[in-house]
Amino acid sequence: MRPTLCTAALATTAALLQPAPTHAATALVLQDQAALRAAARDAAPSQAALWRGEAVEIRGERLDFYQVYDYRRERGGFVRKGQVLPLEGQAADPAALLAALRLVRLQAGAESLGLGLAAAYVQQASAEQMAGPGGVEALDALGSLAERLADRASRSSAAKLDTPQTSTDTQLAAQLDVAARYGLKFQSFEREAGSLQLCYEGEVFRRVLALPASTPEQQARAALALTRLDCQNPAATPSQKLQREQWRADILERVPANGLAPLWRNRVVLRQAAVWGRLAYAQARQADAGPAAQAASARALQALARVQPAELADEDQPLSNDAAMQANAVRWQALPAGSSTMSWSRGKDSLQLRLLPGTEGDQCLVLQSAQAREALLRHCSFGLIQTASFSVNREGTAATLAVQPTESWRELWVLRQTPQGWRLDVLPPVAANPGLGYAEFAGWVPGGQQLLMVREARAEGRYTPRSFEVLDLQSLQVLRRSGDAQQLGPFQRWADAGWKAGSLSLR
Repeated sequence: MRPTLCTAALATTAALLQPAPTHAATALVLQDQAALRAAARDAAPSQAALWRGEAVEIRGERLDFYQVYDYRRERGGFVRKGQVLPLEGQAADPAALLAALRLVRLQAGAESLGLGLAAAYVQQASAEQMAGPGGVEALDALGSLAERLADRASRSSAAKLDTPQTSTDTQLAAQLDVAARYGLKFQSFEREAGSLQLCYEGEVFRRVLALPASTPEQQARAALALTRLDCQNPAATPSQKLQREQWRADILERVPANGLAPLWRNRVVLRQAAVWGRLAYAQARQADAGPAAQAASARALQALARVQPAELADEDQPLSNDAAMQANAVRWQALPAGSSTMSWSRGKDSLQLRLLPGTEGDQCLVLQSAQAREALLRHCSFGLIQTASFSVNREGTAATLAVQPTESWRELWVLRQTPQGWRLDVLPPVAANPGLGYAEFAGWVPGGQQLLMVREARAEGRYTPRSFEVLDLQSLQVLRRSGDAQQLGPFQRWADAGWKAGSLSLR
């Protein structure tokens, strides 16, 4: 009988929990590029190269070789006994398979062999075992190994388009093929600089969440795998993004906080902060979704407040920075929306900045003076213009607004009076394609000549740490900058009270 270990078993939960039928003697390949030879001798011609985790059927023995048949290649041959693991007798016992899986799971580069062992356990275990702790552990390992294999492939040179493959790329491609034979599905998304992000589809993790025997840590690991921020279709429509973010938020809410170690609790709340922040933006793009967006933004800030900094692992520090940037990017949505008409005085003149609907679904800022009918400035954008963030300096010569063009990117708009008239400049978090980050107003320096602001970003694969900056209002050039606000005198004296109370840049 053909040695298919796990294909039908992974199709549905019901099929997964059914007792597996009895198969002919099956063996798992233990080494990459194990030679399938035409005869039981090392000098015999090699008919194919087998890869770790592949299943072959044992049909006999000769000398120090097993006579096997490979159903995928529809070819028989001989393989050295030391290169395969026969799944019969004690080796086929579910307890023995689970013990071997625990060991292989810790070995980097052995993911395909671990997948083969996990699939063998699924086949050999009874329905009661699959519903119990052992079955959940096997499924957890199966999903984790698939996710790790996908991450290895994404980091390799094979993830670069139009790049010649190396031996490592060939090995990864073969191991991904082994995973696909066990019913595991992968998705690929094109990223920056022509790279590809490969992601495991996540069916096994959904099963882990559904099984009552799963531990809080296993549920946390499954929820984090299913809600990865880098495994989503960038071409999704706004309505699809809204549904996706709501689903991810619901998945994370199902993870029990009781019994969860601080390390995993931190990881879950960091992901919740990021997901609720993105959900706030998706809801704000919908008509009449102001209260929902406000609630989602508040949930992002609340999740971030539950992080225990002392329990953050070193490898989780980037996740903490990213979650804080995401929550900070949407923090204005947690406040009631400001008026669509903003007024202030400039000497004897009265100025009015109005937010009006554009002609193509965008929003337009129109600056007018009480002394003139024609607009002094008009600027339109499809981004979310946060009127609650409006701030004007004491002299009435400059104003700022926070604008969010994407779910994770917030820019600072600076309106200022120049000898040529009023103009608007956009200050991004960093000079790069929009990624994750914010540029925000931090205060005015009296005299109408300087502006305080903060930037932080992760874009084009590079993290730009927090930068507290003093800008010249005439040229918008940075006069002074520091990674610590306390090192800059203007920040100590003139930092805006509202910014200090609400910003996450001072975390």
